[in-house]
Amino acid sequence: MKRILIAALVASCALMSLYRSVAAQSFKVGMTSKTLFYLPFYVGQKRGFYNQESVKVELVLIGRTDVHLQALLSGEIHFGTLNADSVIALGEKGTVLKVIAGVDNAAPYFLIGAKHLKKIEELKGARLGVSSLRGGATSILLEFLKTKGLLFPRDFNLSVISGGTVARLTALESGAIAGAVLGFPYSDIAADNGFSRLGDTMEVISTYQFNGLTVNPGWAEKNRPGVVRFLKAHIRSLRWIHDHPDQAADLFTAEMGIKPPYARRGVDYFTKNKVFPIDGSVTIEGLKANIDIQFKDGVLKEPLPTPDRYADHSYVRQAQKELGL
Repeated sequence: MKRILIAALVASCALMSLYRSVAAQSFKVGMTSKTLFYLPFYVGQKRGFYNQESVKVELVLIGRTDVHLQALLSGEIHFGTLNADSVIALGEKGTVLKVIAGVDNAAPYFLIGAKHLKKIEELKGARLGVSSLRGGATSILLEFLKTKGLLFPRDFNLSVISGGTVARLTALESGAIAGAVLGFPYSDIAADNGFSRLGDTMEVISTYQFNGLTVNPGWAEKNRPGVVRFLKAHIRSLRWIHDHPDQAADLFTAEMGIKPPYARRGVDYFTKNKVFPIDGSVTIEGLKANIDIQFKDGVLKEPLPTPDRYADHSYVRQAQKELGL
């Protein structure tokens, strides 16, 4: 009798394991660069949160926003990690995507200048590196400089450099540009190597929906159970970073080769300033800031859209509920 019971249990466990394997849904997630901004996705992989929620995740590096958007619209990737600016600009042309969760609910950028520059005013006539001509870090840079009395294109030029913060730092080191906004830890690395820290953009724009998990709403609704499981893993990753900053910094070092002092400093800054949203939520105040900046940049015209046009909170709220939050 015992042998029969044991055999039945073994068979049951094998069937459950097979079911999990079959039920696991595969997703492709687009990212701009392999930097601290995207640490939650590497945590999800390395800590096993995706596996535990029966999802398989492939991270796809896409250095250009326009390519990122096209990949999402065509179904080549399932989740974008786009700045809400690009989502809003696209929506005003009639193609509405939805931000369903937060990845980076602020834009912690530092304006770093060439070694010979000591003041922001010295950027007049200079060439600055950006990832695109509009939206994202570029909008933040332009808004920050506007508060300092520098206007584009009157006072400086822009050069598009694909590849995110790392690529902009490389261009700065080569002398191809005189300045750029850099994220942690590359801003600190540049400063320690003699480049000039000219300003912290969060002094001007403290609330901003920077990178958010973005979906094609039609696809997301057809795949709601899988999307919710993915978001449950995402929230677990975010909470783990907040609860274990030391281990998160070690993982950052292991995955991206950042030296420990810089890795820990960056993780501490992101958690202290709640750049990583601990519950995965989208910030409505942040989306309002996105819309305001797009209006100032001339991308949007009145009447301005409401933030809810570009956000769908139902997925992350369902994930939060299932996690008992």
